Amino acid sequence: MSGYTPDEKLRLQQLRELRRRWLKDQELSPREPVLPPQRLGVLEGFWNKFLQNPTPWKNTVKPYAIVERKPRLFPGDTILETGEVIPPMKDFPDQHH
Repeated sequence: MSGYTPDEKLRLQQLRELRRRWLKDQELSPREPVLPPQRLGVLEGFWNKFLQNPTPWKNTVKPYAIVERKPRLFPGDTILETGEVIPPMKDFPDQHH
């Protein structure tokens, strides 16, 4: 005798349906918040809205000072202060890094 009896099949079907319902109930919808809404003060609410609003004039960055970077050194370059010449790089045969 193999297979399930009609009662066992019905029971398994019911269990499957209950599991699916339970799993679906575990998913949170956007309309179902987990935590209660946070009460913000007037000033705090203003700053939250102000900082979230992506207006272009708020995103401008003004440098406070002009910073000059040192030029990069490459093999064969001469350092002006010392007259030292940067030696050539070592060859790494057939190595990626």
